[in-house]
Amino acid sequence: MTALAAGIVRTRWRPFRLGMRHRFEAAHGALDDRQGILVEVTTKDGSVGIGEASPMASLGQGTLSDVVALIEVGALRAGATIPDAPAASALRCALDVALLDARARAQGTSVAALLGEGAPATWVMANAVIGAGSVPDVARHGQEAVAAGYAVLKMKVGVVTVAEDYRRLSALREACPEVILRVDANGAWDEKAANEATEAFASLDIELIEQPVPASDVEALARVRERSPIRIAADESVVDPATLTRILALRAADLIVLKPMLLGGLTPAYAIARRAAECGIGAFVTTTFDSSVGTAAALQLAASLPADAAHGLSTGEHLATDVVAQTLVPVRGRMVLPSTPGLGVAVDDAALEAVATGPWREA
Repeated sequence: MTALAAGIVRTRWRPFRLGMRHRFEAAHGALDDRQGILVEVTTKDGSVGIGEASPMASLGQGTLSDVVALIEVGALRAGATIPDAPAASALRCALDVALLDARARAQGTSVAALLGEGAPATWVMANAVIGAGSVPDVARHGQEAVAAGYAVLKMKVGVVTVAEDYRRLSALREACPEVILRVDANGAWDEKAANEATEAFASLDIELIEQPVPASDVEALARVRERSPIRIAADESVVDPATLTRILALRAADLIVLKPMLLGGLTPAYAIARRAAECGIGAFVTTTFDSSVGTAAALQLAASLPADAAHGLSTGEHLATDVVAQTLVPVRGRMVLPSTPGLGVAVDDAALEAVATGPWREA
């Protein structure tokens, strides 16, 4: 359970729904829109911070209704705690980010500077995301991403057979011979299929494979990594301290993926990265198709970490609407850390009004 931080004198929230430019398909499900809430906090010194709670039901992280239910039973009231429940991680993330945003604004610095021990990176590399699609579509989307300046492409796999994914990935490699390619299975394969995929994909010069087996099977993840010619990253498996401990003890991955929305915010995600680094395991950050508030938070975390791999911060390109005036997306495959204090983004009243599904409400 997480207690509402001391020093917050006011909290309010507002729900929203963001449209997608197109239906996005991955092994864990398809996205037609993204629903969440904005959480705004005001601290005793008058500083205001913003955070976002957008749970991913397809990843077993609850729904918007679950977030609202937590709020309605008092999870955002002063002195209250956020109990372990569906969507609790998303709401914890919103509060953690909002408080960090307020603190950083008050100090005139970035959230990344608050998180890290040294000066944060001024920019980070980002990968483009290519969802499920036909062989020609995958090749075309890859070429478009390269033309836009991306040097790292990530293709979603596991929706079709390993053989079909190999054909799609081969087409992508042929269309984009110079880029770094990585794939994300979202836990779609069993151990046998994962081994088949790592062996087949190795000839295509793949940088890494994210979550080849189901999140709960850390032992299988370790066995796949042991025999894989491609680096393995743990993604959905990195959900709680106990599972993380098993991953580190078994060295079940070469890298871990940090999703702040699933981990309860930037503070716990940064702590996880530190633990992994002590075991010689790197980390990189990805969003969960959040609004630009969530993307800005993920960028701040990414800038506070060593440059172990490109980060998954380009999902804003798939959004048709947002809560800011200009969606936060990479430029030429890079995302620059904003120079303004805090998260570096501001909610736009008109943009929010267009996507809000309810009014601001006091907690």
